[in-house]
Amino acid sequence: MTTGQRTKISAIRFRINQEIKSLYCKKHINQRLYYLHLEGAQQRNGMWQHTQEYIDAQISRLMDNLYQKLNKKSDTLINQTRTKRDNNKNTSKFKSRLINLTKIKFTKEQIQTLNLGPNYAIEQEPKQQINELVTDTENAIRHLEPKIQNTYHYLAPKKINP
Repeated sequence: MTTGQRTKISAIRFRINQEIKSLYCKKHINQRLYYLHLEGAQQRNGMWQHTQEYIDAQISRLMDNLYQKLNKKSDTLINQTRTKRDNNKNTSKFKSRLINLTKIKFTKEQIQTLNLGPNYAIEQEPKQQINELVTDTENAIRHLEPKIQNTYHYLAPKKINP
């Protein structure tokens, strides 16, 4: 069994355990609510239904107010992010990533290329890349245990095709 499968199984078990715990808590809360309803019905002698309707109306009014406030907050946050996004689109696409701490002066093309960031790749000749890859692979193989170095010496050329 792979590590990924074990992780998946443990995540599923954790989720099921959490669900069982929440259902157990809901069961006890519902039982307490049921007993409180019975107690209220005994105390009010026939008026409990009106009392319960009043309580339900109050709770629904409070919940409506809370949801309205939450909806207003979310609407304002959405509008703020939209305006910020629109303002950022209007100003500039890229912020300058280049901070020159040397005395070297770059051309506009070089500055534009450097502003594209570290993920922007400048192409090299494929032959030079393969030579570097071979030397890096050889250095990595030398750091392995001597018993398994021959295996990797055999496998490396198959993966690196010039």
